[in-house]
Amino acid sequence: DILPPLGKTRRSFRLPDGARCETDDFEAIEALEDRKGANRGMRFVHFLESGRIMVAGCLVALLLCVWLFTAYGIPFAAEKVARSVPNVVLEEVTRQTLDIIDERFMIPSELDPGRADEIRTIFQEICKEGDAGFDYRLEFRKSPRIGPNAFALPSGIILMTDELVDLAENDRELMGIMAHEMAHVENRHGMRNIIQNAGVFLLVSALLGDITSSTSTAATLPVLLVESGYSRDFEREADEVAGRYLIRKGWSSKPFQDILIRLTQDETKFPGSSMISTHPDTEERVRDLQALEEES
Repeated sequence: DILPPLGKTRRSFRLPDGARCETDDFEAIEALEDRKGANRGMRFVHFLESGRIMVAGCLVALLLCVWLFTAYGIPFAAEKVARSVPNVVLEEVTRQTLDIIDERFMIPSELDPGRADEIRTIFQEICKEGDAGFDYRLEFRKSPRIGPNAFALPSGIILMTDELVDLAENDRELMGIMAHEMAHVENRHGMRNIIQNAGVFLLVSALLGDITSSTSTAATLPVLLVESGYSRDFEREADEVAGRYLIRKGWSSKPFQDILIRLTQDETKFPGSSMISTHPDTEERVRDLQALEEES
């Protein structure tokens, strides 16, 4: 039984009676391995780790594989997993996330009930064109901490702050926001986001040899959903849905562009807005909406 090579240490093998023999005659051991067909895979590994150039090359290849897996593998897997998550899980994640949002950021809405009913009626009209598989519901909160904002939860609840309603100059601006948030729901952006974040966390834990700490990941998923925001690709995808909705209704996407710009200008007034904001790169988003107008 020839033991696999390990760096430049002495080679050893076990004899039939259990004795162990060690030697510095590497060529003799390799010849014996060739004759018995032993340790072929480990000898290749030993070859790779024996030279600095090989080690550097393997390290670069490993980092490239990790990057490719993180950039493409995890998002691909996250989309497939998110679309297969049952509604009962979506509802539970939504419940926990809503509890966190209400505890940390929101207070009960002070919006005029008549105005709230008007917006809900508009929302129901938008829902008729949405995915019937979601139980859509529009809820209002007041938030002096984060200010004007809207937030989509995985099961179909859309939160809208009183401050956002006050910021909007017309209903078409709010319709753009609502269509945008519904796109996040229908494309499972929330679940994909937390699955991707959890996937990266698990990958880093595995590389650092701390995989046992991943058992606490499930409890942190709602926190990830609240604080991590959406990726640029997710925002662009939801923007396109909202823009096309407004254009399909016979309007332009300008109302949506206008409120996006106003939201950015308003962020500086609210110290907590960056903690829950999912609207980065407004200028780029407006340019994309303008390009969508030209295509239409």
